[in-house]
Amino acid sequence: MNLSPEQWKKAKDYIRQHARPLEQKLFNFHFEEGSKDEAIHELACYQNEDGGFGRSIEPDFRLDSSSPLATTIGLQKAKELKLPASHPIVQKAMSYLQNEFDEENEGWNAVPKEVNSVPHAPWWHFDPERGHCGVQTTWANPNAEIVGYFHRFQPDHPRLQEWTEKAVSELTGFIEPIDMHDFLCYEKLLNEVNGKTKSTVFKILSTNVRKTVCTDPARWNEYVAKPLQVANEPSSPFYEILKDVIEIQLGKELESQHPDGFWQPTWSWFGHYEETWPVAETEWRGILTVDMLRIFQAYHKIAIPFER
Repeated sequence: MNLSPEQWKKAKDYIRQHARPLEQKLFNFHFEEGSKDEAIHELACYQNEDGGFGRSIEPDFRLDSSSPLATTIGLQKAKELKLPASHPIVQKAMSYLQNEFDEENEGWNAVPKEVNSVPHAPWWHFDPERGHCGVQTTWANPNAEIVGYFHRFQPDHPRLQEWTEKAVSELTGFIEPIDMHDFLCYEKLLNEVNGKTKSTVFKILSTNVRKTVCTDPARWNEYVAKPLQVANEPSSPFYEILKDVIEIQLGKELESQHPDGFWQPTWSWFGHYEETWPVAETEWRGILTVDMLRIFQAYHKIAIPFER
């Protein structure tokens, strides 16, 4: 079962008509031999003077100013575009993260308190008493992911060993099952480390992956970790562990495409900022549709030649 020519056309039309320019250029780059420089240009539009990313690159909080969490999204895209450590976008982002390190918390605050002054999903609300937003229930999110970017882009950073030891220590102390967001942050770290750190992280994650990932297809329309989030391509270290449910999800995703061509987020803002959620929802549809097409491409589920 593959994505049909009609499904492909509907997805492409939706992206061209409704997705953000960033997703449009990423789609062109991945599927239509489009310009990499144009995609880089669109990514740069989300980067601020301080080097951090903001400007609603993460659609669920509409903050123009920079945040470490938004900067992780920017660096995900930089990695997707295979930008080297020497690229100005990467250098500025890493400088921003260096400057934002919080000594007291031994890591980075996902979002600043200013997020409360703009439309945002309830889980991004900053709690002044706790000193962080609702997402940061553990150290891992976004810290483990950020440590991974230092391994990738600044492997000679003088504090990287210290930060890595902190990441491993936090992981070994988790109570099962590991939260999906924490797992995904460590999965990103796993991709950037080597040696003993890699083997330790992989051993813990691989032992827990089927406890974190929802393997019940009946629940995949809920906000749960799905197999393809953890193994979005066959080269994933978790592919063999999840192979049986990955094949099922690929079929379900082919069936769940909206008649208008997009894939729908499985969450909402639960009535908060009702005038803004439709904007974020449309942006997420574009993001998820490009991501899903890339997954289908990786798993050879697009059987037609791309229309150039």
